[in-house]
Amino acid sequence: MDTKLTGPLLLASFGILITLSARAADDSALQNPAFKGFYSELKTLFRKHYPQSTSHLFKDSVHFESDTRVLVVHEETMNGDWQDPWETRGPKPGGILGEIRFMKGNYQEHAAGPQTFDKRYFKILLLAPYSKKHDAHIVVRLSYPRNVQEDFLKEFTKLVNELEIMWIEQSINTP
Repeated sequence: MDTKLTGPLLLASFGILITLSARAADDSALQNPAFKGFYSELKTLFRKHYPQSTSHLFKDSVHFESDTRVLVVHEETMNGDWQDPWETRGPKPGGILGEIRFMKGNYQEHAAGPQTFDKRYFKILLLAPYSKKHDAHIVVRLSYPRNVQEDFLKEFTKLVNELEIMWIEQSINTP
């Protein structure tokens, strides 16, 4: 290898690593502290009911899943025709899949929550609690099979609906 290029290449690589580390630190500083607490409680709930579940906390969202697969689905349109099939990820029997997004302002999507959609192979629970105090909401999409544990659904829904309390407690305890 050409030694003339080794030094500048190492220096550039080191600079990129420092930049990425600094950016990751900045991103974590932008994370809503109450959302981190919410994630911790969610993770505990999921591990209790789905010990093999995986979860990820991103800047303004949480993703969790256990025992999922890609399904080919199609749905009937409002006029009775069938849409072309498409692939979507969903839970296997005994599995779970969820996505939660934190967003500023009022909920403005077409489907109102709370609502449950039957997708034949699984159901999707849509929740969108709003915090007037923080002018923010979370959009929750929980995909679950027909054999879901009812106590899990109750605990999950209660936890999501108590997020406002977590926000208030966090703002009181934050200097």
